[in-house]
Amino acid sequence: MKVLLWILNIISPIVLIAAIGYFAMGDIEDWVLYAGAGSALLGLIIGFTGWAETVPPRWFWVKSSVDLFDSRVFTALSYAFMFFCIPAAVACIIEFL
Repeated sequence: MKVLLWILNIISPIVLIAAIGYFAMGDIEDWVLYAGAGSALLGLIIGFTGWAETVPPRWFWVKSSVDLFDSRVFTALSYAFMFFCIPAAVACIIEFL
């Protein structure tokens, strides 16, 4: 699970940029939205179960003003949003190739 979360955190900026590019083109197909909703549900589940893997040990608990929204719910919603963007990113890559 740790490796999956590490890989997802590495590819998430690429996926987000490609998804923004796809949505900016304006020609959004229905299958992208349906696949995005389904994968967002999967991302929500992964976010809730994988949250414990991203919490540092107690002696590293130092909160900054940026970490105010660092909770199990916000982590799950961020993974759900990233998973929602994956089909759009794939569609963007397919259109440009």
